[in-house]
Amino acid sequence: MRAILFATVVSAGVMGLAGAAGAADLGPYRGGSLKDLAPPPATYARPFSWTGLYVGAQVGYGFGEANAQSGPVAGFNQTYKYDADGVVGGGHIGYNWQIDNLVFGVEADLEGADIKGRGIGSLGLSHETNVDWLGSVRGRLGIAYDRTLFYATAGLAYGDVRIDKGFASYSDVRTGFTVGGGIEQAISDRLTFRLEYRYTDLGSTDFSSSAVNSIDRNEVDFHTVRAGVSFKF
Repeated sequence: MRAILFATVVSAGVMGLAGAAGAADLGPYRGGSLKDLAPPPATYARPFSWTGLYVGAQVGYGFGEANAQSGPVAGFNQTYKYDADGVVGGGHIGYNWQIDNLVFGVEADLEGADIKGRGIGSLGLSHETNVDWLGSVRGRLGIAYDRTLFYATAGLAYGDVRIDKGFASYSDVRTGFTVGGGIEQAISDRLTFRLEYRYTDLGSTDFSSSAVNSIDRNEVDFHTVRAGVSFKF
């Protein structure tokens, strides 16, 4: 029995020494809690929302074809058909609402323009068309994929049109419609960039020149491609 007790005491002593040596290898205990061992909480990026007021600026290029009929001149009507193009640029303001990935809103813009063209009619007389400024009030409807928005737009268009026939000239503010679409990308939470195409029709107007007893009827419609930036509030 004494031999068994002695062997047990020796074994316990050896195991204790081994445990102490292992603990020494791990270094001194620095304290702490289970909370320190837990992984850091997961962070989630706040989803981007298109809802809100925005203002911005845009610049682009407009191009189209002018069609006119004037007469009678010396008893004959004269027809005109020629290209008109030029730069447009100005500002816009609007408001978006987003529900899930559906975005709808309203937008208004006002631009200076230098869309102009000149042609020679069927009787050899000149005819010039100038669009000096234009604007619109439109609705917008689009589908958002996070920070990318694909949209369509349509609404009222208006603009100042000047006609010069050499022996007579006139200008008036016309109304019509505009329709198109584009893509808009949010560069940051506040700044977006867009590319947009629109077709605009400002209708036709009859102008009577009493000096030569002539009536001029012309139509003004054109295409525009614009690039713009917007600041979102």
